[in-house]
Amino acid sequence: MTLKRRVADGEPGATPTTCPFCRSAKIMTASKQVDSSTYWRCQTCGQLWNVGRLRVVTRHGYGGR
Repeated sequence: MTLKRRVADGEPGATPTTCPFCRSAKIMTASKQVDSSTYWRCQTCGQLWNVGRLRVVTRHGYGGR
């Protein structure tokens, strides 16, 4: 059985302003439509991510389940 999390189009906060890893503002995407499942690449550190899959981390470093 495969479980997939559905991400709504146009979900608030889908357009990041900085890289979540190095905080650089030099980020880009190849997608024409931007939502929370759009992949972004940082031009400074090279990391690739999407907003919908980033985990929220608490100040203690534990993201929970």
